[in-house]
Amino acid sequence: MSARPVIAGTDGSGGATRAVAWAAEEARLRGLPLQIACVLARRTAGPPLVAEDIVRRAAAVARINGPGVPVGTRVLHGRPDEVLARLAADAELLVVGHRGGGRALPTLGRTAARLVRAARPAVAVVRAAPGRPVPDRARPVLVAVDGRPGSGALVRYAADTAAARDADLHIAHIWDERPADVAARLGRRQRVPHRVAAERALAEIAATVTADHPGLRIRCTVERGRPAWSVLELSDAAQLVIVGRHLGPGLGALTSVLLQASSCPVLLAPRSPAGVARPRRREGTASTPAG
Repeated sequence: MSARPVIAGTDGSGGATRAVAWAAEEARLRGLPLQIACVLARRTAGPPLVAEDIVRRAAAVARINGPGVPVGTRVLHGRPDEVLARLAADAELLVVGHRGGGRALPTLGRTAARLVRAARPAVAVVRAAPGRPVPDRARPVLVAVDGRPGSGALVRYAADTAAARDADLHIAHIWDERPADVAARLGRRQRVPHRVAAERALAEIAATVTADHPGLRIRCTVERGRPAWSVLELSDAAQLVIVGRHLGPGLGALTSVLLQASSCPVLLAPRSPAGVARPRRREGTASTPAG
């Protein structure tokens, strides 16, 4: 496999199997091979039969969901997050489930939490609300931007992703205004200056991506609120939510909330927003006229 692959980590759990299915279709959309990895925490004399069975079953799931995608499997040893992060260094995308097997609560698993901090390429954490299919092609791709440098590159990445899925793109910018600022603004009878500037900025970004994807339908949301919870609510109407990487040592409030409770898969863009690698368009796919 010479192309940078999509890598899917699996432990045989239901969440990991869903992640493998999502990764297989993503690999098909990007025109990339898929590498499935099962990481054993302790080294043994040879790969246990159970691990070989896990990757064999995962490969069967991948071939059903990503017909024509080259699929490879590996059984590795070590701490799962460290091994997968090293493996992902030469990958286009790393895909994992939001938690491992054996737990009833929909909390973020330790391996997934460590990987979204450590892995340098794009990382997708696959999760879904009860009853929601994965993938769910009837809904738009949602991208959340905060207006910092790199927002334009993040939206372009999201636009390429939406176009590959023949999906609409929903760009959301939510800002948190302190009560003191609201009181001062109302006292001066001012409009909301941030809203005006944000709407103008998103319109400019949307015009740029429309030039690359003339048939892409784009919706912009600019509103005041609590960013993490507002974007979480918007994720209920999306097939995928895309966010940038938090610059601090932690995950950031928005990313943490989405990874814990999003209604759809969450994709964290690569660490260098300006150098985001764009997903490959499917050959022979016609653009949908803008409505």
